[in-house]
Amino acid sequence: MRFRLYREYGALNSGPIFDAFAAGLRKLGHTETTTNEDVVVIWSVLWKGRMKPNEKIYRTALKNNKPVIIIEVGNLRRGNTWRISLGHVNSLGEFGNNDNLDVARPKKLGVNLQNFTSKRRPEILLCGQLSDSLQWQGMPSIKQWVSNTVSILSEYTDRKIVFRPHPRQVIGSNFAGLSLEIPRKIPNSYDDFAINYNYHCVINHNSGPTVQAAIAGTPIVCDPSGLAWPVSAKIENIDNPVLADRDDWFLKLCHTEWTVDEIQNGVPLERLLLKISN
Repeated sequence: MRFRLYREYGALNSGPIFDAFAAGLRKLGHTETTTNEDVVVIWSVLWKGRMKPNEKIYRTALKNNKPVIIIEVGNLRRGNTWRISLGHVNSLGEFGNNDNLDVARPKKLGVNLQNFTSKRRPEILLCGQLSDSLQWQGMPSIKQWVSNTVSILSEYTDRKIVFRPHPRQVIGSNFAGLSLEIPRKIPNSYDDFAINYNYHCVINHNSGPTVQAAIAGTPIVCDPSGLAWPVSAKIENIDNPVLADRDDWFLKLCHTEWTVDEIQNGVPLERLLLKISN
């Protein structure tokens, strides 16, 4: 197969990952091209800044029935593991992570599930995300989503709610009745922001915070399109949310992200090729 890697529209830290992916596809007997590609490879589904041209590339590829592989930063070890998927970056995409699972993979990656704890802050943490993203497609404004979610929560609980916007989302300041938690960048990191998941429950539409909160042992509520959906509680049970058994979910999650060496050896691509060929 011929793969076109749109390196020019990747994040500033994408170069080495694109290089590793190119090495992996060559190792599997495929070629990199700039024309007449069979498969498109882009960085992220954030349609903003350097990556904004990827939206047209993505939609054109789908219109022409060409598979789109998406590379982006991972949740497990940010800056060390990279999510690689087919078609989408959440549960609407394919990861090839349902078969041939290595039960030792979490240990190999140096990640583990933290124990559930009942000693948590009483508030609910509502986490926003970027509106200029494919993950937010079909959704209202962030402000409207917050208002809608708070309205639904008021039917089931009188707990205080803390809203944490995405670090790069402009939100304004009119969030009456809510406390705001302002994200703070971790010094000497590329784009890491500190976040405390020790809340009664963490709510997010379908991006990273609910994945990370569930790993941290905090009950979560998310949309079915989120990667954390298999362990999500129901919003109507928000006062007594249940964190489902996470072992199978976590093992599969660990097969959605890959190290540079694994990418260079074609490990994630080999899994996705099974989906493309089918």
